Amino acid sequence: MKEGEVQLHLRYLQLCALCDYPQLIHGFSTCRGGVSQPPFSSLNTSFEVGDHPESVRENRRRLLWDLGIGDKPLVKIKQAHGGGILEIDEEIVKRPGFPEELSSFSADAMITAMPGIVLTVLVADCVPLLLFDEKNGVIAAVHAGWRSTAARLAERVVRRMKESFGTRPRDCVAAIGPSIGICCYEVDEPVIQAFAGSSSKWQELVRNKGKGQWHLDLPRANQTLLLESGIPRESIFSSGYCVSCHPELFFSYRRDGKRTGRMVGLAMLKGEND
Repeated sequence: MKEGEVQLHLRYLQLCALCDYPQLIHGFSTCRGGVSQPPFSSLNTSFEVGDHPESVRENRRRLLWDLGIGDKPLVKIKQAHGGGILEIDEEIVKRPGFPEELSSFSADAMITAMPGIVLTVLVADCVPLLLFDEKNGVIAAVHAGWRSTAARLAERVVRRMKESFGTRPRDCVAAIGPSIGICCYEVDEPVIQAFAGSSSKWQELVRNKGKGQWHLDLPRANQTLLLESGIPRESIFSSGYCVSCHPELFFSYRRDGKRTGRMVGLAMLKGEND
């Protein structure tokens, strides 16, 4: 995993390596440049944390216009901290109420090969992970909290991309967005046991603090899954930001408590008119 060069804007950041692909739009929002009032100040992108809905709509509008996406709807699912994967295809897009009707579908990853579909994951500590297969024109967005990571969700997403779209892992690039770092992510014995049962390399991902407490490197854990799926190390890029260490840039549930906002990680394939 590389701590890739980052383009930091007011409302979002991008990993420069992924900006080299003209058919891909991606970004990870910051907490800046919105209209939400404390404790959601100011670019909260979630309707589910108690913020005023009109503020959230305006925040999303500003972010999407900054990214050049305009008024395209965001595709969001009900993130369940598990291993569910949803493929967004033409049949789903044609359903009445798309994409709003997907907000009740429980999963933690989405995949699509359809241009103009904005895949999103909302986070306040968890890892927002974006995957891109240039050769087959496929993107994925993954919400990787500790449960999804212990369930090896990132690896399973790569496998699904291969099965459904012919993706070869060596052709993929991956972006690991801002998330809580090992410096700030303290977990207990049950979490460590879950990781010990899912990976032979779990000891490389933790620091034992004693008294049943550990620090867990969630970004590196997902890097390990991507490597084991076959994506080359040089094609995995990380922002390098710990959200808890940077209150001027990001929300953090661990740092701020329940009453805080959410950032969004998003990816979209450009169509002919984009």
